[in-house]
Amino acid sequence: MRRRNDDFAGDERAIEGLPIRLVIALVVGVAALSLMMNVLGQFDDSFQDETVTVEFSDELVEVGESTNVSVVTSEGEPVEGARVLVRSGSLTLKDEPTVLNTTGGSEKFIIYNTGTKKPKVDFRADQFRGDLEFEVVPPSDSNYKSSEETKKLVVIR
Repeated sequence: MRRRNDDFAGDERAIEGLPIRLVIALVVGVAALSLMMNVLGQFDDSFQDETVTVEFSDELVEVGESTNVSVVTSEGEPVEGARVLVRSGSLTLKDEPTVLNTTGGSEKFIIYNTGTKKPKVDFRADQFRGDLEFEVVPPSDSNYKSSEETKKLVVIR
């Protein structure tokens, strides 16, 4: 028992029911999408990466003095296990980069310009002050990210 093509053309039920079903499906889909977007908008940003930066106890240090270097969140909470890379700025840092580990939340950073102790800075003949750049490397097993700006520590002779 085969149907003929002219039977389909003469059937008017499908033409009446199709647009109504399509409109209903579209309305239900848009309503479901708006509910879903409303639910997603209620989540807070706690799953986003938090930015960490370097903080100093003194931002101006004389050669031979020290400063505590710590890695903190935007709320000021210390971040343990982060590393800090110290690089030359307007001062030349011998054996760069120097790596600081903030396992206890902070680390003491002492600057020398003579002798065998590290980190050793080199001033030019006419230079009496300069800066060193500090960059954060957050712990790899955390949701922290480094701030875009590098912090500078000013060193005077």
